[in-house]
Amino acid sequence: MHKIRKMPVRLVTLAMIFIIILSSTVSYAAVTQGQQDYDNAVEKLEAWGVINASDLNVNGKMTRELFSKIIINSTGNYELAQSLTGSTTFPDVSAKSQYCGYINAAAKLGYLSAYSDGKFKPGTPITFAQLCTAMIKALGYTPADVVGAWPNGYLDKAKGLGLTTGYSYTSGGSVASEAAIIMISRMLNTNIKKTGTQAADQTLLEASGLQDDQNNWIYGKPEIAMNFKPETLKLGSITFKSGVPVLRDTVNNAVSPAVKVTGETISLNDIKDKDVVYEVYNKLNVLMYYLVVDNRIDGEITSILPSKYSPKKVQISGVDYDLGEYAKLNKFNSSAGAFNVGDTVSAILGHDGKLIDVYYAENSTVEDYAFVVNTATEVSKKAADYGKIYYTVSLMHVDGTTKTYKVSEDPGQYKWRLVKYSALPDDFVALLAVSNNMSNELTIDRYEKKAGQSYITDNIKIFNYTDSTVNILKWTDIPNGTLPAGKVQYIGTTGEFGDVNLLLTSDVLNQQYKNYVVQKITVPDGKKTTTYTYSLVSGSDSYTYTSKSELPGAIVGSVVSMKMFNNKVNSYDKLVDTSAQGWYVQAIDSKRIKMSEWVYMFSSDVTFYVKDYSDNLTAKKITDIVVGTESGYANVKLYCDRPLNNGGKVQYVIINLK
Repeated sequence: MHKIRKMPVRLVTLAMIFIIILSSTVSYAAVTQGQQDYDNAVEKLEAWGVINASDLNVNGKMTRELFSKIIINSTGNYELAQSLTGSTTFPDVSAKSQYCGYINAAAKLGYLSAYSDGKFKPGTPITFAQLCTAMIKALGYTPADVVGAWPNGYLDKAKGLGLTTGYSYTSGGSVASEAAIIMISRMLNTNIKKTGTQAADQTLLEASGLQDDQNNWIYGKPEIAMNFKPETLKLGSITFKSGVPVLRDTVNNAVSPAVKVTGETISLNDIKDKDVVYEVYNKLNVLMYYLVVDNRIDGEITSILPSKYSPKKVQISGVDYDLGEYAKLNKFNSSAGAFNVGDTVSAILGHDGKLIDVYYAENSTVEDYAFVVNTATEVSKKAADYGKIYYTVSLMHVDGTTKTYKVSEDPGQYKWRLVKYSALPDDFVALLAVSNNMSNELTIDRYEKKAGQSYITDNIKIFNYTDSTVNILKWTDIPNGTLPAGKVQYIGTTGEFGDVNLLLTSDVLNQQYKNYVVQKITVPDGKKTTTYTYSLVSGSDSYTYTSKSELPGAIVGSVVSMKMFNNKVNSYDKLVDTSAQGWYVQAIDSKRIKMSEWVYMFSSDVTFYVKDYSDNLTAKKITDIVVGTESGYANVKLYCDRPLNNGGKVQYVIINLK
């Protein structure tokens, strides 16, 4: 009889462990991946917007709520999650949870489901089987593509695709965050199921539009570079971040067909004036890169479509360009100073070929002129020249752009003046004051294109300034007729015929002064009130003006000229004379009025007021005006926006009742 030899306890224990491991349904010894693999995966997932590194607990487990966010973002279903935020079908998921929308989307798409008790258990670690099932479904596979029952069929499929290589958990085992992140990164770089035999290979990353899918890019507000200083890292609403690439797209329209170079890597120092700069985001709102577009069209405006009242397109040299979302409509509509058909311009186009902005084409005979809009003194904070004083000057150029330069001496004497300038190295300029050479009235003939006895050049430049603004006008903006002395202050000429190529005008459109009708006057009572208060109206605009002294000659129904500053009433100017007066209206329609056998045209903002015997002034409609000698009017006074002999049109009709 053989004796049974007892095995040492230690060997028995090891043998039992070995048997238990082999008998497990899916059991392996988890192999720890390198920290480098994890760091690389996190970096990529964060760059694509799938996760935030702060979401992760590298030493903990991957929760079902966090995995919901990751799987939804990985598959490009962020917008679905946003639409499902704010309500929940699970009793243990708060509608206010930051993961609520992701959980709803994950359940809707079948990536995750509730437990048998109806709860989602958002804070519970995700199991290996749940993770593998979700990844296989995300790659487009259905139960028909999986061999074997759940969960083993999905575990085998995930293994066969290389998603779980190096990782082994029991099907119900909790997955560590580190392992889950690496497997999700692999999933994104795995080809999705083909939809047909002819379909090309495509990774989930490509299919979800998280990378290199230009159709899903989101472009931020375009900023036009002008005097951009790279060291500030600021351009309008854009703040440049380190590590984000800067790419340039260049379109050369000087040749036919146009030549386009895209995706050129540049530095901030390569950004030029009039470049258009965008922040470009993927569909998860992650900043991917900065795009710099250099695409300009020079030519003549041949049409503004469908009309100047509602411009949608601008035709330049016969080619239509849609106005972009951020185009300034007041540059093309019926506003004063807007561009017109026949103007020669330089147009700036965006990434989509739509027009963003337009500037006047340069005129080589006047390009050294500029208007000084501001001056400043700066003290350097740089280590190399700390404390050194620099002077700067901001110049508006003849194309309407404004840039800031350095000057070697205090430029204060040039502020709000016309100058000539010359460019020097290192963004310095030298300035030369331009003395006014015109102090008399000047007759303008817009149609013959004459200023006084001189003809104007085709591309004349006109600087027009007020106390607070300066802008570039076109020849067609200048009032026709005789301009009072002081309106034109400088005339620049060129060539043997002395053709006028530049004008400096002072408030030639009378923007600095605005006419108001006196609606009510409150006089001081010597007790509570010590000032005169005038209620002024002009169409829908109203203003209350107070003064220690009475406005000379002003009564209810008078028209007064008020000086404006930054579009607000600043001070009283003068009482406005009546342009025409009659005892009754002979005829009237929407465009004109006839009195004393004369016909007067209305301005676009004409307003009608009636003053009764109690000094009450009331605005009226044109249909309220009575025609004929039996109207009951004591008098009818017309006030024009400028003198009648200068093409003035009626701005106010003020009627006094008997």
